[in-house]
Amino acid sequence: MKNTKIPIIYIIFFLLVMALFGAFLFFSVTKPKSYFNPKITKIESAIRGSIKTKNFTLAKSEKIYSVYINPTYIVSDKKRMFIDLFSIYTGVDKKTLYRKLRKHTKRILLAKVDLKTKQQLVYLRKILDYYRVFTSINGVRRAYDIESVVYMGKNKYEALFKRLYPYGDTFEPFLGRYLKDKGRGDNGIEDYYDNILRPQKNGKIVGYRDVSGNIIYDKNSIVQYPVNGKDIELNINLVLQRRIEKLLDEAKSLYQAKEVMAAVMDSKTGKILAIATSNRFNPLRITKKDIPNMKISAIRYLYEPGSVMKPITFAILLENKKVNPYEVLNAYNGKWKPKWRKTYIRDDDAFAWLSAENALVYSSNIVISQLALRLTPKEFYEGLKNFGFSKYSGIDLPYEIKGVIRSLRELNYPIYKSTTAYGYGIMVNFIQLLKAYNAFNNNGIEVTPKIANVQSVAKRVISAKTANEMLRILRKIVLKGTAKNAYMEDIFTAGKTGTAHVSVNNRYEKIYNSSFFGFANDKSHKYTIGVTFLDIKAPFPNYFASQSAVPLFKKIVIIMKDEKLIGD
Repeated sequence: MKNTKIPIIYIIFFLLVMALFGAFLFFSVTKPKSYFNPKITKIESAIRGSIKTKNFTLAKSEKIYSVYINPTYIVSDKKRMFIDLFSIYTGVDKKTLYRKLRKHTKRILLAKVDLKTKQQLVYLRKILDYYRVFTSINGVRRAYDIESVVYMGKNKYEALFKRLYPYGDTFEPFLGRYLKDKGRGDNGIEDYYDNILRPQKNGKIVGYRDVSGNIIYDKNSIVQYPVNGKDIELNINLVLQRRIEKLLDEAKSLYQAKEVMAAVMDSKTGKILAIATSNRFNPLRITKKDIPNMKISAIRYLYEPGSVMKPITFAILLENKKVNPYEVLNAYNGKWKPKWRKTYIRDDDAFAWLSAENALVYSSNIVISQLALRLTPKEFYEGLKNFGFSKYSGIDLPYEIKGVIRSLRELNYPIYKSTTAYGYGIMVNFIQLLKAYNAFNNNGIEVTPKIANVQSVAKRVISAKTANEMLRILRKIVLKGTAKNAYMEDIFTAGKTGTAHVSVNNRYEKIYNSSFFGFANDKSHKYTIGVTFLDIKAPFPNYFASQSAVPLFKKIVIIMKDEKLIGD
């Protein structure tokens, strides 16, 4: 008789195994009420774009990381180990860590750290996990989280990065600064191009944790990369910029000026290679005395330009065929009182007679006044407007003040027409003059000055014939006139000086604005260069532009030659 007990035992054993497997499967896929879901979401901060030159970075952003932890995740008898090591790695005071961990029972911000410290904390987290410093919840040990944002509330967070300016006060205030509390640029390039530089969209990472608390990157994870702000590339030659700034610092002290400004522009393209001032500030360490220096005087300080306006007047005369450069006019031995004026018009040098062009060469107020009377109010007014006065220059800097010129009605009066002709009674800014002069060195075409590497706008303002005639006369000023100190043997230099009294409470004091606007050309390059001293108080004769602005212009050209920008 066969033994039937053995198969029954096998069947019972098989059923038991299947029951156990089914139970295991059930509990594997069914989450208990207290089960902790290890799937997490991390926000990855987008950062502000950089401001660069060809070879240097003037402003950049570096991520800052927030370290979050729930104090209950730390094993109580290993809290001291955690605090000691965390303090060593981050530099956070131990007392501060003890206070935070003791005071809170929910997730807290423990520290903010830079990239290097963040990397060290990732390593520390592995060490702490090895020594079982963190508690285990359903098999997952929760350590600290390292984020690139700070959480402000439910679904609200603030991106974390710091703005760095590696070269201190270089290129300030034209560079501007970043206001962390407002999340935007303030002044300068930081402000003008804020919409381009600012972070566009934060990233997001969604995934499950491993036992050490790190996200597992697999098919279940979602990664959305942050969209950072775009970089801005400048036309600035940083070496030239810095060397000019040092020149301006020395000149400000030597000539007892309130401020000294200078700019170098490519005459054909409008690219600004350098724009500098003696009054700068460090955007990372602003003090009370720095506040006045945050204003960009090159576009916001309006002043009477003085004799640097005479070539503009002369060009308008040429365009309207109201002057022959070689005609001779009475210069009244340097002192003339017309019937429509109560006081004399005076010249620094006394001439009996001067040709029209020599009125520019020797800077005669008397002769340029007589010539200006030939212009109708409309011709003069529209000529000044055409050169860009009383208009925005278009330079890529914010908050420009455009200045004012005489109205059509005022230009009906000889006294207003006369004073406008030699640069009084109108208000301009430094960049307007630089842009206007540039037409003389670019065949009559004005170009919009641009600091960033963006397209400039070009427009003809005078004929090529007028421009070339003006360039010839401005060259003569360097060869024979008030700008002889600008002469260089191997480089074509030309330009016009201007020394204007400064009005204080409607009275002209013994304070001057001294300027030289001119050109430096060789076979391959053409540059327009402007130099202006504001409120210069140097003793006679050093306050004259011929003694201050002109030598500074020449030093700038020598630096450009040394840097291989000109002189080939």
